[in-house]
Amino acid sequence: MHDIDIKHSDFHRIDLNLLVALDALLTECHVARAAERIFIGQPAMSHALARLRVLFDDELLVRSGKRMVPTDRALALAPRVRAWLADASDFIRRPDDFDLARAEGVVRMSAPDGLETLVAPGLVAWLRREAPGVRLRAQLLEVDHVLDALDADELDLAIVAVDVPLRSWHQRVRLLSCQFNYMYAPEQLDLPPNATLAQLATLDHVISSHRGEAASVVDDCFAAQGQPRRVVATAASITALFQMLKAAPLVSIQPAIHAGLLPSPEVVIRPLPTQPPLLIHAHMVWHRRHDQHPLMTRVRQQVQSLMARAEARCPQGVAATTAAAAAAASA
Repeated sequence: MHDIDIKHSDFHRIDLNLLVALDALLTECHVARAAERIFIGQPAMSHALARLRVLFDDELLVRSGKRMVPTDRALALAPRVRAWLADASDFIRRPDDFDLARAEGVVRMSAPDGLETLVAPGLVAWLRREAPGVRLRAQLLEVDHVLDALDADELDLAIVAVDVPLRSWHQRVRLLSCQFNYMYAPEQLDLPPNATLAQLATLDHVISSHRGEAASVVDDCFAAQGQPRRVVATAASITALFQMLKAAPLVSIQPAIHAGLLPSPEVVIRPLPTQPPLLIHAHMVWHRRHDQHPLMTRVRQQVQSLMARAEARCPQGVAATTAAAAAAASA
């Protein structure tokens, strides 16, 4: 990672604050004024000068009449010490000179199919407009592998819709919350306008899961009502799932946020009748090592903005549910 090998043990015997004192001394050539320059007392500066003389095995400043003058060794050290302090100052202050338009790199993101469809188009459009040198690489990782990929720096951020056991070095922010819909094709199934859980439980279900697993909060909801559902097909993508609904007598229960992804007059979408409403929550997760990365910070902000707009458009979002409840209470 570094071109220069630093022997860190050498610094055990060096107080780097002495270099700050040395710069002040060589600038002022006067102990009292040098002390004032770095806001310490004159005795402390005299002590620092004594330690510097031992460290460099040189007088550094010698008296010449009524003033002090630097030695040849001090004159040689002066520009190097000043350059070191200038670099340290720039390093510590970290000026906000990041130019998004000139940034280069790759944003590596993992998200489930439906959530990727919600965020990726807007994110890539923003990148092409604001940061044309930055590429987007979206991939689909199993939830079990997401945290390890973040830890190995193989992934910059992940969008997840299930609880993951975060470690202390991971960060998480909520992106959206929404209810569930059930959907079906009327040409394949004849259902009443507001089907009950019991009626839905008698049907064959298709779910979306790139892991091929059927268990979910939806199954827990049906089981709690004593109405286990029958899953007969699993789709790895939302696109395939919609096509399955149009091709066979199946019903699917999906987050309401997916309703507008593939609008089709052939598929009916209605709210899942649960009380209280069954909710799914999506979060963005990343490694804390990238908390202050200027590009990733802007990318995360953009993802949050895109998902907030998606949540606002969601007909069964939490905001809509809260507004409906308030209206009912005031009626």
